[in-house]
Amino acid sequence: MINLEEYKICKADSKEWARYHAIYRLSNFNEWMSLSFEGDIDRYLKVDFCYWVMIGGIKVGGALIKPNMLKCVFTIPPFNNKEILINKLSEYVESISDESKPIEVPDADLESVKYYQNIGYKLEEVNKLMVCPTNKYEVTWDEQYEIISPDESRHAADMVELYFQSYSKNKLPQIAAQSYEFQVSSVNVCFNFINGGSVPKDWSTLVFDKLTNKLVAACTVALVNNLPYILDFVVHPEYQRRGLATKMMKRTLNLFKNDYPAIRLNNVVGNDAEILYNKLGFISLAEKALMKKEQHNEKIN
Repeated sequence: MINLEEYKICKADSKEWARYHAIYRLSNFNEWMSLSFEGDIDRYLKVDFCYWVMIGGIKVGGALIKPNMLKCVFTIPPFNNKEILINKLSEYVESISDESKPIEVPDADLESVKYYQNIGYKLEEVNKLMVCPTNKYEVTWDEQYEIISPDESRHAADMVELYFQSYSKNKLPQIAAQSYEFQVSSVNVCFNFINGGSVPKDWSTLVFDKLTNKLVAACTVALVNNLPYILDFVVHPEYQRRGLATKMMKRTLNLFKNDYPAIRLNNVVGNDAEILYNKLGFISLAEKALMKKEQHNEKIN
């Protein structure tokens, strides 16, 4: 237990913490579109980094805390001073973190951004989940294209190349700056879900141009919090505005029509892809800010 003046930060029982989190954060900050109250609790049962913030033995807030990471911050009424809570939590995270690495807050609500900025954090990007009901679509592909499911040994290298070539042309600098190694990691995430048996490979879609034998589009899907979740949705720049993205998304929504009520994806605010998502019926959930603080710069200066 750490005492920061009158505030104490201590480990929490994960089930008890999840109950408070569902009530005091998720009810006001719809970041996932909860399927059930029980599900919101079960999601955290195996999480061993749940913490309370307490004053005089009374819970006033909670968060998930690891070295160099702070997330899921919430206050517990009648306490409502979010700024001081963030300050105290940040002090604690700094005390247990590697000073050579930044501290990340991946899910700050937009009202709290100024509180993080006041203590040295920088706003990196704003993300939001989008959700759409699965639906029945008839999709007809041009004979030029071959539609197949991903196979790691045959397609991983092509997927990395497609991701890198496509994302590097994105108008948002934080997406365009993603490295080749980052795309290797993204492709590995897809195949980890497939190889681990949690999702079948035919949940995902690869589009090849038969004329060039080139991979020109991909939509990879995982299962996250009991709903399908689109990991990556990519069309090569030379093949955009040909209807491939619309057909690929409709195919994906159709795949899950009989088994799942909805599908989710993450979108960086400002990404042009949101125009397509809106046309196909996706709606936006709560916007979340990614905040980072470079500790070592502060120490040196």
